[in-house]
Amino acid sequence: MAIVVVGLVLGIWALVLVALDRPPGIALFVGGAVLEILLIGFMVGGVVQLLRTQHDVPRAEFVGYLLACVAIPPVAVVWGSGEKTRSGTAVLALAFLVTPVMVVRVQQVWAG
Repeated sequence: MAIVVVGLVLGIWALVLVALDRPPGIALFVGGAVLEILLIGFMVGGVVQLLRTQHDVPRAEFVGYLLACVAIPPVAVVWGSGEKTRSGTAVLALAFLVTPVMVVRVQQVWAG
């Protein structure tokens, strides 16, 4: 749940910056790093849980979604930091808003 909240807060924050026509600042990138740390923990926990379960889970799909969750924020930060206009901030907003959706999808795949 923390990942969903952090992702939504960062996404809304980035959207406000887009509306104000501001480039992404260091604070937004730090927030992205916090989100990434949470996602790495989520991925590690998911893989450990997958290895220990007898639950019938589509393993490749589950791991693929976990990897995508972890990959989205760093790619967006690299892209967003290279673009010093509101477009860079919009890239971050989109990535931060997509991340909670991906986390919910991981949970749906786990549930079957």
